[in-house]
Amino acid sequence: MNDKYESTISEPKWQEFWQQNGINKYDPNSDKTIYSIDTPPPTVSGKIHIGHIFSYTQAEVIARFKRMQGFNVFYPFGFDDNGLPTERLVEKELNRKASEMPRKEFIETCLQITEKYRTEFKHLWQSIGISADWDLEYSTISPYVRKLSQKSFLELLKKGAIIKKTAPALWDIEVQASVAQAEIDDKEFDSFFHDLTFTLENGENITIATTRPELLPACVAVFVNAEDERYNDLIGQNIITPLGDKVKIMSDPKVSLDKGSGAVMCCTYGDETDLYWVKTYNLSEKIIIANDGKIKNSPIEEMNGLYVNKARVLMVEKLKEMGALTNSKPIRHSVKVYERTGRPIEIISVAQWFIKTLELKDKLLENADKINWYPDYMKKRYTDWVENLKWDWCVSRQRFFGVSIPVWYSKKTGEMIFPDESQLPVDTISDKPMTLPEGHTYDDIEPDLDVLDTWATSSITPQINAHWGENNPLADKLLPMDLRPQAHDIIRTWALYTIIQSELHNNDIPWRNLMISGHVLFKKGEKISKSKAQTMMTPEELIEKYSADAVRFWACRASLGKDVQFDEKEILNGKKLVTKLWNATNFAMMNIGDYKPGLKVEHDKLEMADQWILLRVQETAIKMTENLEKLEFGVAMSEFEKFFWHDLCDYYLELIKDRMYKPEKYENGDAKKLSAQYALYTTLSLVIKMIAPYLPHITEEIYQSHFKQNEGIVSIHLTEFPKNIIDIPANNEQIYSGMNMVFEIIEGVRKFKADNKIRLGEDIDTVKILGTDEQLKIMANFTDDLQGVSRAKSVELNKSDKFACEFTALVIQD
Repeated sequence: MNDKYESTISEPKWQEFWQQNGINKYDPNSDKTIYSIDTPPPTVSGKIHIGHIFSYTQAEVIARFKRMQGFNVFYPFGFDDNGLPTERLVEKELNRKASEMPRKEFIETCLQITEKYRTEFKHLWQSIGISADWDLEYSTISPYVRKLSQKSFLELLKKGAIIKKTAPALWDIEVQASVAQAEIDDKEFDSFFHDLTFTLENGENITIATTRPELLPACVAVFVNAEDERYNDLIGQNIITPLGDKVKIMSDPKVSLDKGSGAVMCCTYGDETDLYWVKTYNLSEKIIIANDGKIKNSPIEEMNGLYVNKARVLMVEKLKEMGALTNSKPIRHSVKVYERTGRPIEIISVAQWFIKTLELKDKLLENADKINWYPDYMKKRYTDWVENLKWDWCVSRQRFFGVSIPVWYSKKTGEMIFPDESQLPVDTISDKPMTLPEGHTYDDIEPDLDVLDTWATSSITPQINAHWGENNPLADKLLPMDLRPQAHDIIRTWALYTIIQSELHNNDIPWRNLMISGHVLFKKGEKISKSKAQTMMTPEELIEKYSADAVRFWACRASLGKDVQFDEKEILNGKKLVTKLWNATNFAMMNIGDYKPGLKVEHDKLEMADQWILLRVQETAIKMTENLEKLEFGVAMSEFEKFFWHDLCDYYLELIKDRMYKPEKYENGDAKKLSAQYALYTTLSLVIKMIAPYLPHITEEIYQSHFKQNEGIVSIHLTEFPKNIIDIPANNEQIYSGMNMVFEIIEGVRKFKADNKIRLGEDIDTVKILGTDEQLKIMANFTDDLQGVSRAKSVELNKSDKFACEFTALVIQD
């Protein structure tokens, strides 16, 4: 081994080695138990940032751990490269809107650009050490996945689980497409509460407060609370809007008694409350916002063709001119926005496809109980969301690049025409159905122009992995899958939608375990995004500077499910661990010298300090296994660090140095040296295996240099994770008790030398150990090692009522 570890040389070397030797490959012919992982396909919408590395590394550690436990690990990797995020990436690169290009040209450009990004993404994932089986790679825009997505749609349509209806839909005017409830966030905006004057038929005026005066032409009712004494007598009467429309005053408990004037207008549609009232009270619709976000059908002609914000300003001016606006109060309030654009959502009536989700709510809650949630408190986020669902899942999008909804329509009758399954995947614009209704020609049909919501495809990743519906025996082996790793912000989307799809298609849960990661914060409370990541070092730069293993260390220091603020110092700590592991191994192997690996020493023949280190290795391995089984990778890492830094490096290596270097000083010195050699070699071989899932590159380098020849296994990642290392000896309590006293003595020696300005490497005269007969009997097993580590001329054992230690310096003769 070289004196210095060169990660920039070593890491690419072992990544290529793993790939060439199939170290991470799933074996379909193996009898081993399968452990399957439903890996999140990252969205191809820009550069990967450190937040991605954070969560993917945590799950990857579990994959490596399971492989070392002897499982046949099924670990695929996909790329979510269809839909709006990819379109926006392409539009940004081209500096052109999709609507400004021929559809075919835009789609071809999308395919080219996504291929470029997929290649870049894959290289970065491999450079961080992701041990996926890349032969199982998939893309959500590939023909195979589009076929499965369309097959899923048609099957749900056949079951009656998908319907098309003209209904109010959540709408983003920037992308001019519907969005799902789960894609909505809340965002604070500055606005105004405007007091408008409505008039009763008897001429009395009533004040109506609103933040959206531009919707006045769409007012279909006024609502008050029946408990509001101001309006009790008015319920059921007609009231006239400032535009002269006559609407009814109605009551509903949703109206707040202490907000605004206590009387609100119901417009179609300002928000979800308006939608609720229209449905509940069977009110009529007046749609004045077009799909492009511009006003239409307004009696104020100047408003038509204006975007909502400009129309609002104009309406306020008109109301002032009419004397119908009495006050405008500035406020800051929360508004529903589309998570991808940050633009306020409108509610527009439009024909859309919906998966009937609301009728599944009880089943979705029941299925949550069948899944193990890690951490378990994340389950409540899911159940709270499901319990409060108000909308069916809208799965159609008015976009260009995606999976076509596989439906054509008869221009004559309006009936739906479907492709034959053998045709899938189809592009309904360029392709034609194999069979037509009687009396129809191809000129008599027209395609559904919409594409599927990208979540409708990525929510069938378990089915994609299992080659569902292809008579593939893999489906029976893989479904449900063992693990889904994902971030907490997509519980309401990816987790929910996958549970929905699995219930509808397989009548089962999609996976047994759900591993929820946190976010990396740019600064306190602010999630790292692709834009914010541009102001910090890229993952590639961090890997180059510190090593992939150091970055992986940082990612695994977090607690599962918890957000963490990015701190480069933690990556530096990872580099220190990598360096110490390398240096400690170099030191040990130089001093093990003539030891022949495979030469075993019976445990009861080992020196007590050597028995202790093997006990501690076993104890640490057991604790790491227990925590990794619970997906608590951070706790497992902490257990390793405590052992490695404190027990092994700070104490054990120092304790055995003299016995290894100068066995001739001690009675039976050769046997004592062999004891240390055996214990140290065994310990290091286990140490690198315990930390291999976290630091795969440095451990492979060490294994290949020092341990492969003896073990005969091609890679450390195919060796067994340590367990059952030794039988617990009957005197283990004495061993631990003795080592605790050794720690105290070593610390005492270090303090004594510091206080007396004696260098650690200098000799002292005497170490006196005071204690009871039992304590002295135990300490007699450590006197040689204590003499060596303290550089004392002698070690004395003196009886006392309690344990203590004393030290004397050498007397310098003049």
